[in-house]
Amino acid sequence: MRVAVITQGISNIFESVFESGHEVVGIVECAPAQEPNPFLKAIGGVFTGIYYSLTSSPLNLRIFSKKLKIPYYYLSKGDSKSFEKWIKVLEPDLLIVYSMSHLLKENVFSIPKFGTINIHYSHLPEYRGPAPLFWEYYDYVLNPGVTLHYIDKGEDTGDIIFQERVIIRPGEKLEELNQKLSFTGIKLLLKAMDIIEMGNISRVRQSITTPTVRARKIKPDEYNELIKWSEWDVDRVFHFLNGTPKYHYTLLKNSSLHKLGLKIKILGKEKCNISGYKVGKLYKENSKQFLVCKDGKIYIDLIFSSSHLLSWIYPYIS
Repeated sequence: MRVAVITQGISNIFESVFESGHEVVGIVECAPAQEPNPFLKAIGGVFTGIYYSLTSSPLNLRIFSKKLKIPYYYLSKGDSKSFEKWIKVLEPDLLIVYSMSHLLKENVFSIPKFGTINIHYSHLPEYRGPAPLFWEYYDYVLNPGVTLHYIDKGEDTGDIIFQERVIIRPGEKLEELNQKLSFTGIKLLLKAMDIIEMGNISRVRQSITTPTVRARKIKPDEYNELIKWSEWDVDRVFHFLNGTPKYHYTLLKNSSLHKLGLKIKILGKEKCNISGYKVGKLYKENSKQFLVCKDGKIYIDLIFSSSHLLSWIYPYIS
């Protein structure tokens, strides 16, 4: 079966498509919601070129596609007509979407004869939207899931092919959950691709309504305000922090430190008397730094991370 992939970076799920035995005829890189600065993007391009020449390991989709000699397309928001023509030339049987910054239009998702499918990290119709994991951590959901579904005109509203829940521990870190979801997503995707090719796939229509909030992306300055420091116990705050590392820097007194590669590392939690402290504030005593909750403390450290530094460059790499 001829397949094309739309995604935003090299991932386990992306690579699993290449190992599936199906023919990948096109790679589409979806632009981030905010287009990168051209100058920084150019610097990122030089960096990845040097890295690839030294290691032979591609850091981005453009180099990956060039290495495998697969047609590549950079998809910007609002680019519809030219992208439609490009997809029609490829003649894919199936279009697979994993991570997009905007909704795919009908003139594209209706082209493949087997349609277009999407991997979404929630148990739909729960948490429709671009940031399901953030809101699942926010709501203290310990049985999130993965859904493989067809794309239609709505936002994560298409017919469900397969879905499965995963179980996590209170306080489980985002990277651990991502591994579980990725493993489950790959399993569902590979199973579905083979069944779709045989023409035996079943579809389950979703409920029009959803029992949860829309999983919208937040602005960094919302993060601290969203945490209910005076209501949530230390266990719940600890859980939420472990699932949302992208926004930790906003808790620092000098939030610009993240641009130097410094990040917060969550060390542990303690239920204790917090009289004399203000909840939601960061303190440093006896060489220990901690955030104060209504019934305890969450200990942190400020560390340098090269991967964290690169994560701020990554959006500009192409």
